[in-house]
Amino acid sequence: MPGAKLTESPTSRIATSSLALSGGVVTAALVILGAYAGHDVSAYAVLAAGLALAWGWPLLLGLPRPTGISLVLAAAVVGMAGVVVFSGADDGMQALSLVLAIALVLAFLHQLMRTDGRDALVVSLAGCSLGLAVLASGMFCAGTAPYDQGDAAVAVAIGAAVLGLLVDTVLPAKHAVEWSLPASVLIGVLLGLVVGLAGDRALGALLLTGLLAGFVGAAVRRVLRMLDTDDPAGRLTYGIAAVLSTGVLSYAAQWLINR
Repeated sequence: MPGAKLTESPTSRIATSSLALSGGVVTAALVILGAYAGHDVSAYAVLAAGLALAWGWPLLLGLPRPTGISLVLAAAVVGMAGVVVFSGADDGMQALSLVLAIALVLAFLHQLMRTDGRDALVVSLAGCSLGLAVLASGMFCAGTAPYDQGDAAVAVAIGAAVLGLLVDTVLPAKHAVEWSLPASVLIGVLLGLVVGLAGDRALGALLLTGLLAGFVGAAVRRVLRMLDTDDPAGRLTYGIAAVLSTGVLSYAAQWLINR
């Protein structure tokens, strides 16, 4: 794939990149603060992070015709934010599936319009679909925000992901593979414990959220770090994707809390 290559070592340079860490930290700060600020603010925060991801995602994965894929992803995240902001009393998550369906149609249309012989067609469609999934996961944070203890759920799900990203940058290279997952899970559980004990919170649900967020975040990073790219936008996107990928867990947590 042009622009990116698979590397045998999971301790590739992208895993310890300052750009990746910066992207993850800024994204986490925006999304968590947005969740505490309110439903609409959270949607705008995810929109900002999503537009940055749309720019760098095809460069991270080395997909052909990156401009078209970026436009599809950008249109999708704008649509997602729109249905959340204008959902009124609803959280907008039911309409999210419609936006994803339209975005997938756009992804196919983009492939049909290609004039380069449609090289790596399956890879291109799969990469675009994965990007849509990451964006949708992040937008679930905005859907979580208006519920009781939704802000705490977002703080744990997103906080565990960004702390795991930080752990990967400080782990010794020779132990990064075997220590990343257990360290991320442990930090996620500790974060859930801290947030749960900080107020009248549903401790069990937050502990479970922290555990799962640590696991999912480590798994996503383990896959994406196998891609090695020198493109700054690609490295920035690695950090953003690692954080947004756990957003859906916050919505599951608020469901457990408020059911």
